[in-house]
Amino acid sequence: MKENVLSQFGPLYHNYSLFGVHNEQLPGIFKLNQQAKEEFLIPYITRAVNILKETNMLISFMELFCADGYYAMVARQLGATIAYGVDNNRDGFFAKASQIASALGVDNIHFFEKDVQDIGTFKPVDIVANLGGLYHVSNPEQILVESYAVAKSFLIVQSVVSMENNSEDYFEAPAPGWSWGSRYSRESFHKMILAKNWNILDYNFNELPGNINKVSMGSVYYLIKK
Repeated sequence: MKENVLSQFGPLYHNYSLFGVHNEQLPGIFKLNQQAKEEFLIPYITRAVNILKETNMLISFMELFCADGYYAMVARQLGATIAYGVDNNRDGFFAKASQIASALGVDNIHFFEKDVQDIGTFKPVDIVANLGGLYHVSNPEQILVESYAVAKSFLIVQSVVSMENNSEDYFEAPAPGWSWGSRYSRESFHKMILAKNWNILDYNFNELPGNINKVSMGSVYYLIKK
């Protein structure tokens, strides 16, 4: 491991060991949930990039709901030519994204403080990664459809789903116990995706061990090719 070039930022949302850095991570849910998500997200990003490398000289990647921009940086590390991160900075993590990328030496990456509700104005890119934010909005299906429209070749999806309800017709907005957001079950999310007739290359499910409430413990993953 290299010295912690990220020490100036204090504890961070993500562990950046993939970049050869041993940084301090925020306590609580962050380490466990990152490990669970990376089990599928890194292979999905790798697979999409490698498929595109067969025919594309330039590969663009955009991470929606990017927080500190970790997966946009990962995409650059895995071979994307240029990457973008989009977040409304509601929780404050986005403020450090550009500085983290610069400290790690990740170039050709750009961050935009925008609301994902404005996705219809975004420039199309080869790979769109809609990660960890759909359950924060009241209109997740609309945002998902617009994400697919902006993706030229691949859409990667990750979202929290409820493990308290297994109905294929379950959808609740606002989310249980919240005044905002929404929630699907694993079954209803999959039914919604299947209804789009999209080309699903792979999909998976696991639990987010950092989350103790059953309405937020499930996590779904999709790799979709256009």
